Amino acid sequence: MFTGELAESRQTEVVIRDIDERAMELLIDFAYTSQITVEEGNVQTLLPAACLLQLAEIQEACCEFLKRQLDPSNCLGIRAFADTHSCRELLRIADKFTQHNFQEVMESEEFMLLPANQLIDIISSDELNVRSEEQVFNAVMAWVKYSIQERRPQLPQVLQHVRLPLLSPKFLVGTVGSDPLIKSDEECRDLVDEAKNYLLLPQERPLMQGPRTRPRKPIRCGGSTLCSWWLVQWRCHFQC
Repeated sequence: MFTGELAESRQTEVVIRDIDERAMELLIDFAYTSQITVEEGNVQTLLPAACLLQLAEIQEACCEFLKRQLDPSNCLGIRAFADTHSCRELLRIADKFTQHNFQEVMESEEFMLLPANQLIDIISSDELNVRSEEQVFNAVMAWVKYSIQERRPQLPQVLQHVRLPLLSPKFLVGTVGSDPLIKSDEECRDLVDEAKNYLLLPQERPLMQGPRTRPRKPIRCGGSTLCSWWLVQWRCHFQC
């Protein structure tokens, strides 16, 4: 902004909008001291300010802090925050954390508040760590029923990404096929019929292969793990 060819580089006074006052104060202090404390109370204002002012060191510090704050109750919010501010590495780590801890994430309030497109992004992953596809189906139905009037029309679109052919016959017929929301929608019934055909006609399975028949590949943690990162405060020092 100030060192390139933009108009601001030629002005003696520039009004900078949409930056939190305290965040701006911290960034000015950083410019003189090369030190800044990133903590839970300021990271959500520091990161947007650092992005706007193109302070790469602060962006990296904020993203590193948020990585260590990841928890099943907040990983979806951090994922969305990373996406908004184009923090690709943080987005990748938040995705992996969400996939590995899906069984806990699906019980969180953040999960219930997801828009359909973000829910689809998560459940369509081959890396989703679940004991069985029943958990994915149950998570989707809980999400739909959380706001049933708004989300009922979205059920066919979301259900396409549940791997119904991988369910047990008992669960497919007794639970999925008998659910009133499934029974009342033609597209959903078609997906159930597709899964039944896959289970009943094993000799035809080579001709039925697709995303819904592909087994998931759960993530295994080992050594340094994504599963338990916690930090309350992080002090950074940069050499100028």
